[in-house]
Amino acid sequence: MIRRIELPAPPAQVAAWRAGDLIRLSGVVFTARDLAHRRLFEAAKHGLELPFDPTGLPIFHCGPLARRDDSRWMIAGLGPTSSARMEATTPTIMAHFATPFLIGKGGMGETTRRALVERGSAYLAAVGGTGALGARAVAEVQDVVWLEDLGMPDAVWVLRLDDYGPLVVSMDSRGRDLHEETARAAQERLVDADRP
Repeated sequence: MIRRIELPAPPAQVAAWRAGDLIRLSGVVFTARDLAHRRLFEAAKHGLELPFDPTGLPIFHCGPLARRDDSRWMIAGLGPTSSARMEATTPTIMAHFATPFLIGKGGMGETTRRALVERGSAYLAAVGGTGALGARAVAEVQDVVWLEDLGMPDAVWVLRLDDYGPLVVSMDSRGRDLHEETARAAQERLVDADRP
């Protein structure tokens, strides 16, 4: 069964998601890759002012492709980027900005897993290679910041989504991590295959 979630999602709702659940999202998220994460991390550590308010918004590890259509932005590609690169900065950002959950590709590590448990949060995995399909779910570009100096994929895009997904809850608030479980099961199968 697919859960259709209207954002903002109450903390109790996010904490109730379980690894393996399928989610479709409608509401506001913002994108952030490595360079934006560094700026968010510095803002969190030093109390710096930001040109947008990320408080309470889900973070989507994504570098959109966009084009101008008259006076507004249109998203042409919305696919996830590998989340592991943001591992070092994620717990601080989540704690400071009350990030309800993360969206990305490929899973994250132990530091993020602990942060998700502490915060009652989750990591939702999006399917890679589906950028054109994902773009169809963008109802509106609400804002774009740091475009001039970071460039299109690394800028922060504040997006209102309409039924984006399905996404898989791959890391949940109880500490389950489908990526780690899958890797462990594959390793066990390899060991079994090597036995005479």
